Amino acid sequence: MFRVHIWMRRKEGMSAEEFLDYWLNSHAPIARDGYTGLKGYLVNAVTRAPEGAEVPYDGVAELWWDDRDAFRADMKSDVARASTDDLANFTSAFGLLFVDQHSVK
Repeated sequence: MFRVHIWMRRKEGMSAEEFLDYWLNSHAPIARDGYTGLKGYLVNAVTRAPEGAEVPYDGVAELWWDDRDAFRADMKSDVARASTDDLANFTSAFGLLFVDQHSVK
């Protein structure tokens, strides 16, 4: 599997509820329904941080494909452009990371 994590900070003035609602109901369907090679998509909404710590981001998306070639093909699509453009509607910052997953339990 080829996996990516995308961390996101919500747009200024947007509540956590508004952020999650937009993400789940407007943004996520773009990738879910548009990427032909996408095998899975998880939304991880941050609910809080330990006492005294700042929340560095408001959510992390986990997406995966069978391999890097399937990912690259989807990233060349109009869907990728639409998804990236849509991030401005509900985020103030975001970043993409490539990850290897290791199960320890």
